Amino acid sequence: MEEWVAATVLPNIELQAPIEGGCVALVPRDDARIKALCRVHPNLKKFLGKFTDAFNEKIRPAVLIVHTDAPQSVFDVDALASFRDAIAVSTVVYNRALELRYPHGNRINFSNSFWFYPWMLDKQYEGLIGSTPAMLGIHDVSAFKGQSSPEIPQKILSNLDIDQPLLDALLSRWQRRYTGRRISWSDRALFRSLNMANQAAMLPAGSDTTFYDVGRLIGLWVSAFEILAHPGKGKSGIFPVYHLLEKVEWGGKPCAARRYKAYSPNRNAQDRRTLACWLYGEIYDARNQFLHGNVVSQNRLIVKKADRSLFQFAAPLYRMALTGFLPLSCPDLVSSNDDLKALGEYIAASVGFRSYQKTIEEGLLTARGEDSTRPTLRKRSAP
Repeated sequence: MEEWVAATVLPNIELQAPIEGGCVALVPRDDARIKALCRVHPNLKKFLGKFTDAFNEKIRPAVLIVHTDAPQSVFDVDALASFRDAIAVSTVVYNRALELRYPHGNRINFSNSFWFYPWMLDKQYEGLIGSTPAMLGIHDVSAFKGQSSPEIPQKILSNLDIDQPLLDALLSRWQRRYTGRRISWSDRALFRSLNMANQAAMLPAGSDTTFYDVGRLIGLWVSAFEILAHPGKGKSGIFPVYHLLEKVEWGGKPCAARRYKAYSPNRNAQDRRTLACWLYGEIYDARNQFLHGNVVSQNRLIVKKADRSLFQFAAPLYRMALTGFLPLSCPDLVSSNDDLKALGEYIAASVGFRSYQKTIEEGLLTARGEDSTRPTLRKRSAP
């Protein structure tokens, strides 16, 4: 009996190593489990071999597989999409922080890279089924010609491209959310928020991208933050998000310092908050300007000292909101200091954990500019 089934393919990424989630895994084309399935089901091998880019160059899609003993709930698209969202967000937030610090790298900066292909073999690996809200169809594998998305190049994804502490925590919560008996409010909020963040992290549009497309995604980012910070009873809003960001144990003093006057609906408020809160307040205010139809200018999204768009800071800032929500913290030393092996493992794990958050903090700190101690925005348009 086969132990794994192929659920869907992701043609926009080529994996270097599998990403394991227990009863679910995202694996490369040459994974042993895929090879075993292809030996039994020649149509699967044929299907996976028919993918090219827009210029007919062969590509090797990643494959999402599910263990046959997994709970039925795991086979639902909700669970599979949430698994994908955890990987996509853990990749994009880290790469966008790197992009702020070291621009123009060949990185996975948009969640479109993790798009599920709409055509897949049926359960018997015989015919093709295509399913989206716009169509439902069947076809023969022999006529199939699969392509990656033409608006983004296929990218190679390695473990070094992923925020590993974040992904580990999210996949642990995924197991609890989709294989456990009870679903907590916080788990519902987390994966609902990740769904919104995955949409917010997409390309604003294609070759027709406008300033207003970027503003729309700013709105989705604010929704992702507010869903995450929602208390369950009552309402979410800017202050619950501030509270989430203020729960973070910042690694560096510049990020921890409460020296910035963050946006408040109460214009007389004088509270000083962290850089992260200042950035979120500006994103929140920009969202209001865009979605309420107020007059906006191109400069509204530009952080003057950094000469960067607020849009670029949203993803790494969301990582820090997740840090406060989960919460993420350095691993504890579980053995005495006399156990040199355990101590060495603890030091390695701590250094590894801190390195990812350090990258995120360095990305956020670019908002201050090289010689700036306070962030400022370019002048806004009058409403």
